[in-house]
Parts: sequence; C-alpha cells; structure tokens
Amino acid sequence: MQSKTLRMHFRKTQPVRLCALVVMITVLLGVGCSPTPKDSPGETMLKQTPQLSGNWEKIAGSQCSQIYPDRIEFQERGLYFGHKDPPGTFTWWDVGTYEIVSPTQVKISTANDAIITYDFSIVDDVLTFVDPDKCEFKYRKVR
Repeated sequence: MQSKTLRMHFRKTQPVRLCALVVMITVLLGVGCSPTPKDSPGETMLKQTPQLSGNWEKIAGSQCSQIYPDRIEFQERGLYFGHKDPPGTFTWWDVGTYEIVSPTQVKISTANDAIITYDFSIVDDVLTFVDPDKCEFKYRKVR
C-alpha cells in the first residue's frame, strides 16, 4: 500500500520537480526568454562612431606630439601598428590595441602596456587626437 502511495505521489509531483529543475538551470546559466540583441555593445558602439580603421599620416603636431607615430594603421579588429621616422625610433604608440569607448573617446594601449583614454574626432579625413595632457595632433587618412 505504501509503495502504491509513493508512486502516486511521485507521478503527481514529477512534472512540478521537472519544471523547477528547468527553471533552476535556466537561472544558473543565465538563459532568459527575452530576445537577444543582434550586436554586442562594442559592435553597436563601433557602428555609431567614426571609424579609425585604415592608414593615417601625421600632418600636424607640436613638440608634445613627437612621442606619437608619424604613421599609424588601425585595423578593424582593434589592433594598431605605429611607425616612426627613422625606423626604430621610439614611439608611444608602437603596437597594441585600441577600443572606441564613446563617439569622442578611444582607449589605446601604449608602449609600456598602459591603456590610456584619448579624445578624438574625425572631420573630412582628418583624425585629431587630444591626449590626457591636452596635447593635440592630427593625422590625414591615406588612400
């Protein structure tokens, strides 16, 4: 008799237990019922901001901007390569990563691996940077 009662109890509670288990798994895994966005936040930010990707040559600068490269290539996947004349001369932006964090700011890794936020703008193929010390320098897009 007791075994029949347990089987009846298990049959009645099994769907509830299964449902609770499914809910617990989805909560633990972070699975939800809301639609997933088509773009990640970083991809959306890149679509909403000017693109740095491409090759640029320095066209204007001052004494403070001499540490920055004469030519720089920003790749689409967040990598950059800086070049200074003569070759082998130190540049603050040698090789590293960059990330556009707002329509007017970009984070760039430097020669000592620090990641520094710079103000930037692009107007008519002229890329202007302003570093944290308020040093301004410009590059023109190379076609």
